[in-house]
Amino acid sequence: MSFISELADELDLEFFFERESLAYKMGRGASGMQINAKHCPNCDDSRYRVYLNADTGFGNCFVCNETFNKAKFIHQHFDHADNEWGRTADVLKEVLRDQGWRPKRTVGAAVEMPSTVKLPYSHELPLDTGENLTYLEQRGVTPELTRYFHLRWCEFGWWDYKKEDGTPARQHFDNRIIIPVFDLDGTMVTYQGRDLLGPPEDETAFYRKYLFPIGLPGTGRFLLNGQNVHLTEDVAMGEGAFDVIAMKAAFDGESALRNVVPVGSFGKHLSYGSPDGNDQLGRFIKLKAMGVKRVTIMWDGEEKALKAALDAAKLLNGIGLVARIALLPADKDPNEVLPEVVRKAYWEAVTWTPVLDIKWRLKNPYRAPRTGAAKPVSAD
Repeated sequence: MSFISELADELDLEFFFERESLAYKMGRGASGMQINAKHCPNCDDSRYRVYLNADTGFGNCFVCNETFNKAKFIHQHFDHADNEWGRTADVLKEVLRDQGWRPKRTVGAAVEMPSTVKLPYSHELPLDTGENLTYLEQRGVTPELTRYFHLRWCEFGWWDYKKEDGTPARQHFDNRIIIPVFDLDGTMVTYQGRDLLGPPEDETAFYRKYLFPIGLPGTGRFLLNGQNVHLTEDVAMGEGAFDVIAMKAAFDGESALRNVVPVGSFGKHLSYGSPDGNDQLGRFIKLKAMGVKRVTIMWDGEEKALKAALDAAKLLNGIGLVARIALLPADKDPNEVLPEVVRKAYWEAVTWTPVLDIKWRLKNPYRAPRTGAAKPVSAD
């Protein structure tokens, strides 16, 4: 029923009445706009005695006193039996497709874990009990998202490698979230370990927030979550893993953005120039061949990041992609703002052109005035 409720939440009730040619009137009630339906699907009264909140669908019939929500009203309208909620779900999906709705991309592409890349001993998240790490929950990373990004928890684990002189060595990944990195074909090529404990009290101790396995290919040639770029024309590019996860969560929150697949560049750059195309620009060329047309860059809201975004946009434009640049709030990245802020930045992103490039390099929207006061971010 939770899936049906999610579908119903997305449905525009007025669109449904129009689509089904149901007689209704619109009016304003104490809790907002109301749909006054002529026909009650429960008692068959046809005297406009059914009142439903146009937004939530909650309401009732003042003849039979039956209460409704969107799903229940539609279930009874089509005269589905108590055990036929699956049919109602199918109807909801059909109506939503007509409405312009897109389902969430909850299932990722098939991936392969080759024997050459052995992950540290770790637990797949969420755990078999359904539990998720508190750290992830506090950052808005739901169990659904942990599955989509194949996140794992390493309490005690290590990566064995050989030093340059051939002697064996061990790299510990204790108390880290393991973030697998896949190539476009779904083959795991490397991974990251994100620390859960924070910097040690001893400020002189060496600390790495992110740990990369020694001896495996560097992440700079790959696109995080690139394996899930399929059946879409739109890609949005963040930096690190948690930026990409935050973008995915934000896009899931608005039906019109669920076709946008977020990828990560592992920093404020776009690698290019490899003779065999084994770099990030080469992978965007492959994505273009798969149907991608637009890339929206969503790096940090800061002066240097915007300059780097302009460089990356020029490269993407040079291979025939439409490159757009989103302006996030100053000193913030997608992981540090609310989902609605991410969505707003995406919708307001500006298409790169040579004129825009010169304009923003001369007058960077993030450059603070000489007085030192914070300057509001503007695309103008």
